Amino acid sequence: MELPDTPTGTPDIPTGANNKAWDCTTTGVEMVEKPSRLPTTENRQYMHLKAEYAMRFPQLSATVSSKGKTYQMSLKQLIMSGLIRADEIARDYYWYYKAEVAFDMRTTPPRPFLSSSLLGNGAGRRHTLNPFPVPGKGIYRRPDIIIVKNKEDRWPGLAGLDTEGQMHGDNLARLVEVKFPRDTLGLDQYEEYLLIVGSNRSRMTILEIHDCRPEEQQWVDQVVNVTMKAWKTSGAKYWPLFLYPPIFMPRPPSTPVAAKIEPWTYARKTVADLSEGAINGVAEGWNALSKEMQQKLSSAASWLNDSGEWVYQQGSQAWVWVSQTGKVVQSWTNAQIKAAWAEIQRATDMTLDMLKQVDWVQVLTNIGKAVGIVLVVVVIAAAVVYLGIPAAIIEAFLIIVRLAITAWETLALILGAGAAVESMAY
Repeated sequence: MELPDTPTGTPDIPTGANNKAWDCTTTGVEMVEKPSRLPTTENRQYMHLKAEYAMRFPQLSATVSSKGKTYQMSLKQLIMSGLIRADEIARDYYWYYKAEVAFDMRTTPPRPFLSSSLLGNGAGRRHTLNPFPVPGKGIYRRPDIIIVKNKEDRWPGLAGLDTEGQMHGDNLARLVEVKFPRDTLGLDQYEEYLLIVGSNRSRMTILEIHDCRPEEQQWVDQVVNVTMKAWKTSGAKYWPLFLYPPIFMPRPPSTPVAAKIEPWTYARKTVADLSEGAINGVAEGWNALSKEMQQKLSSAASWLNDSGEWVYQQGSQAWVWVSQTGKVVQSWTNAQIKAAWAEIQRATDMTLDMLKQVDWVQVLTNIGKAVGIVLVVVVIAAAVVYLGIPAAIIEAFLIIVRLAITAWETLALILGAGAAVESMAY
């Protein structure tokens, strides 16, 4: 069903920081909606479940040992967006909520970028999942969430033409920007979001999230760590690690969702790159994964948890993993890698230019049993993004990332990059 008309908003421009004192009315996570409330009670319930779960996750650092780099990431926003993206994927993007849709700010009204990998689908294409749809700054904006009127229509914007000249009707019910504590909303950002909704303030909601839980509960979140030692004595009160996250599969509610956020997300320290393999005999990125995920990646463990390197054999046109002992333990042909890369592109809109700039990767959650997807967090060009990788080729994705880091020129020739690397975001 379509969502009802939105209410008229207040005249305030909510451009301040979400770090002022807040008078709590509950002992939980509170949401403040302005200038306009979300369209329906169901919208509020949906957002609150995501925000309540995401609030429990910290800011942490991603480290790339081989390059001496460290990146900061806000897991609250990342978790909330990732959970919504999982819901999208489970429904093949026929869903009311869409995470981080990129809009072209050069058009009036700004139009969403659609996936280039689905050009043959005409009006049925989903929005692009490429977080960098065009080169340059100020050309595009990515609001946190778009709520659409009709979930059977993948178009997430106002009425207008897409880049191929296909006309789409108005399907934008609400633009939602989520602000966790200490997040800010700049005036320029706010004004450009107004352009996306056609200068109709009633179609925009700034969702401020406030943590009103008792200090004891907040302290519990701070002391949980990736080793889970505290859980062994205190049990299920460490909720985010051991209960299913709020991902809503298209199946009966009584059936549990086969997904769990990986425990590295609760580390109070830097988290190593999964694709680096073992350094000085220690595979820190691999050790940051849960035992369940290690088991799922057991076929890849021979190199992820080992010291060695991928070596290209020209004669057989294959890559082989050679351990430091000299033993060849795994191999991938060029044909296998190219086929896997094509699947990755179809699922994520990832480009060769993005691949070249990957610095860090870790698994966020696995929903393979439900929809065949593993959500991974990736640092690309110093930006922290997430991608949904088909579970059947997650090992190939990790290998391709590793080769892009260690042997880009050879890999680029195999994947057909040539001298120029072009964006696929239109």
